[in-house]
Amino acid sequence: MTSRAGGRSIDSVADDASRGDRDAIAELLQRIVPLVTRRCRAELRPLDADRIAVGICRSVLSDIRRRRRAGEAFLAHLHDAISREIDSLPASSRLTLPFGDLSAAERNVLVARIVVGFDVRETALTLRTTTSAVELVQHRALSKIRRGSLSGA
Repeated sequence: MTSRAGGRSIDSVADDASRGDRDAIAELLQRIVPLVTRRCRAELRPLDADRIAVGICRSVLSDIRRRRRAGEAFLAHLHDAISREIDSLPASSRLTLPFGDLSAAERNVLVARIVVGFDVRETALTLRTTTSAVELVQHRALSKIRRGSLSGA
């Protein structure tokens, strides 16, 4: 994921932010808020989604120095932070997603690709897998959905 203006990768921005660069912190926040907000709005009740998204962004920024492991993709770190927060919420705060019989891996790929808007490479980085695996899992997930739709499920 590169910035449209500067062309810097989100990992590069996160590295600078982890060293305390205020401009990088501002840029990182500007880049992650839409991603976190879209995911929260897709998975949480409307009254909770924006509030929780703000909390996740604050949490990620406040512990970026401590939590980023050498070589870890920032998007993977962000995905983990969002997942931890959403998983910690009571079921009453979460929406029931229309993914039926999909596995967790299939659901994660579809959320990253469709809801968050990541391309295949960004999805692979986020989920710590390969682009080929993302494409395969996405294909299988969409095939399951199509079969379910056609059978009236």
